[in-house]
Amino acid sequence: MTRFLQVGMAAAAAAAITFGAQAADMPVYKAATPAVPPSLSWTGFYLGINAGGSIGTDTTRQTATFSSTALGVNGLLDSSGRYNPTGWVAGGQIGFNWQASAFVFGLEADWQWSLQQDSRNSCTPAATIAFFGAGANGFGYCLSGEQKITNIGTARARAGLDRNGTWWYVTGGLAWGTVKENDSFAGSANTTIFPAVLQPGPLLPGAASFSTTRMGWTVGAGVETMIAGGWSAKLEYLYVDLGSISNTLPIPINPAFGPAFTTGGVAIATNTSRVTDNILRFGLNYRF
Repeated sequence: MTRFLQVGMAAAAAAAITFGAQAADMPVYKAATPAVPPSLSWTGFYLGINAGGSIGTDTTRQTATFSSTALGVNGLLDSSGRYNPTGWVAGGQIGFNWQASAFVFGLEADWQWSLQQDSRNSCTPAATIAFFGAGANGFGYCLSGEQKITNIGTARARAGLDRNGTWWYVTGGLAWGTVKENDSFAGSANTTIFPAVLQPGPLLPGAASFSTTRMGWTVGAGVETMIAGGWSAKLEYLYVDLGSISNTLPIPINPAFGPAFTTGGVAIATNTSRVTDNILRFGLNYRF
């Protein structure tokens, strides 16, 4: 019995030694560490395109005056109103962003081609015979204007906070734009009072076109969100103020009315506008 117990213990010890050696030679496997996704960042240069719509809110004043040596200075018309040029805008932008924690700051320059336009008329009708007899002049005048905004550009700073790949920001900076205007003036005379030779009154029709590029300022706000890769999409509103534009149209004087009108005679019509714009646009950017 003792001999049998000794043999069993020796066999168990040999098995333990063999298993330990084999275990030492086995490869050791560790639990895989989950990959950490790269952090989202707005930092970098980008290029993009944009498109949207705009509406202007341009206060305007239309006036016309006549003066001569004999008759002095005479106001022909004076009317205040508003241009509301509306239309589509489309263009592109380029910029650079920096991100520090949740704060994002960027610089952006953009240019938009614009189809905005509007027109308005300011008229005084020719007086009736009774009104003429009461002291009126029997003449009427009409100044017509058509305003177009053909392009707008801005150079702005953007600043705001990122929330899980969505950047809410405010923006502001410089703006510039080209405003084109077509103005025309026409006179009229009461046909019962004045014969054909004196038509259309002491002032003849006149027309002129103007193109002005103005520098101004802009402010706004927007939101931009990452889509995939380096792509992001944005929705943005801008208020643009290009200041005041004044265009003066010379008016020919009818020589049939004689020296009282032609001697030292000068007639002009003026269209003065404060040009502002409201732009709402979508954009798509690719960040390098």
